[in-house]
Amino acid sequence: MTLVRYESADHIATITMDRVASHNALNNALCDELQQAWRRFRDSDDRVAVLASAEEKYFCVGADVRDFPANMWQAVPGLGVELDKPVIAATSGWVVGGGFVLVQMADICVASETTRFVYPEAKIGTTGGGVSSVLARMPHKIAMEFLLVGEELSAERAYQIGFVNRITPPGQHLAAAQELAAKIAGNAPLVVQALKKLARDAMPKGPLETVAEVRRQLDAIKDSEDLKEGARAFSEKRKPRFTGR
Repeated sequence: MTLVRYESADHIATITMDRVASHNALNNALCDELQQAWRRFRDSDDRVAVLASAEEKYFCVGADVRDFPANMWQAVPGLGVELDKPVIAATSGWVVGGGFVLVQMADICVASETTRFVYPEAKIGTTGGGVSSVLARMPHKIAMEFLLVGEELSAERAYQIGFVNRITPPGQHLAAAQELAAKIAGNAPLVVQALKKLARDAMPKGPLETVAEVRRQLDAIKDSEDLKEGARAFSEKRKPRFTGR
């Protein structure tokens, strides 16, 4: 079953979460497919991505408590897959918990006026820590109220504090995000990528971002052919033939 749709047109990737029956609750399968989508985007000729939901009332309700994802960080753009190309979040309805982290790590957010952001971990009694990066993307005291009180933040308020770039009438957020993406896709790709990378390097990093950077490097080794070859060579008492893959 496909939980994430990847559509490419005019150098724009539209990545759509489509686990509608569960309001895009992030389980292991959805997180795996999101990571695959980000890898495909990274390696493609697409120049900008738009992240959206297949339904209007819910962008994403966060982690699936019945199938809690061990790999949720890998689904987040820029964490699970390092990206030098921009990502635009197109939101409507409820954006909850881990869904908020997806938007937080996007470069731009176009929100329907129906969008409601909420991060309820303090009310639930658990945290994955990924939201800490919001302190680099939202004014400090507003961010702390959002995290510690756990009440919703409207699209209008998010726009006022600079977390949302544009607000649209209901149902027009995706078209507006794709219009903005088309403008970016029409610019010089090398410059866009350089600016994205320079901005990313200048942005203060949260703890999870630092851990994710290390995990990406170590996971590449853990899954490498060289590791398998090294283990075989050791057991066969011969010199390994490494290939760098």
